[in-house]
Amino acid sequence: MDLLIAGLAAAGIRLSISIAFAALGETVAQRAGVMNVGLEGIMLFSAFLAAAGAVYTGTPWGGVALAVLGGLVLASIHGAVSIYLCANQIVSGLALVFLGAGLSGVGYRLTIGGAPVMIPSFPAVNFGPLRDIPFIGPVFFSHTVLVYVAVALAFVLYWMLGRTGRGLELRASGENPHAADAAGIDVNRYRLAAVLFGGAMAGMGGAFLVLAQVNAFVEGMVAGRGFIAIACVVFGGWNPLGVLVACLGFGLADALQIRLQTWYSGVPYQFFVMMPYVVALIALVIFASRSAGPAALALPFRSLRARRGVA
Repeated sequence: MDLLIAGLAAAGIRLSISIAFAALGETVAQRAGVMNVGLEGIMLFSAFLAAAGAVYTGTPWGGVALAVLGGLVLASIHGAVSIYLCANQIVSGLALVFLGAGLSGVGYRLTIGGAPVMIPSFPAVNFGPLRDIPFIGPVFFSHTVLVYVAVALAFVLYWMLGRTGRGLELRASGENPHAADAAGIDVNRYRLAAVLFGGAMAGMGGAFLVLAQVNAFVEGMVAGRGFIAIACVVFGGWNPLGVLVACLGFGLADALQIRLQTWYSGVPYQFFVMMPYVVALIALVIFASRSAGPAALALPFRSLRARRGVA
């Protein structure tokens, strides 16, 4: 039984990390007042770039670098359109979903999709005897380096947003941008930086999916994880540590449904596949009414200087 639980917990952690990267980046963006529903497209495009980058450079780090760059490019489009042109953030984000899906499919077929290729992937970190500790070893010391990067990132963001001046200014940009602007804070600069960071982290999520979880690229492989990441931001109350816990919960649900398919082979597998998403929807309904996001989330903003025509 202990071995079964340890395997389930370890798998849950692995399955949660691609979502955690995207959700943590989106947490920062939303705390600054910008919602990016295009995470799905960014993750899918970055997943393709990660696969292509790893193949052509011969190292998974090359794939990560290219994936982050791709995430930055798509996020910059969303930032320019929604922040500086004051377009509807939801419409802009949905456009990224379709753009990322199209670019990933075309790019894959024109490059590495022509013939089977071996994609270099991340190995598990060698913790030596720590990995052999019963239960604790398989659960906590059997993962790739990106898993520990994601966990560390959650703690760093928790400290940065709550304990630093820059974090306070970023949160002010999402809570009361007009007051922040009157205090001399460049709201749109903070918002753009937050959106770009969110895009880079979505790129990391796509890279993890290919280089540390599936070890392959398949068109449409993100399968709703970008939207689940947005839901996890709400579940976690816009708190990086809470968001990480929410992602772990979804990862455990996903790992459980995979095992249920094996245990109950007579039940249509589609029923189990949909279970984590049903749980996410139910939790979203419950938590959405109890959580309060940034007051100016998804609202356009023009600084006093811009309204007066001052550069």
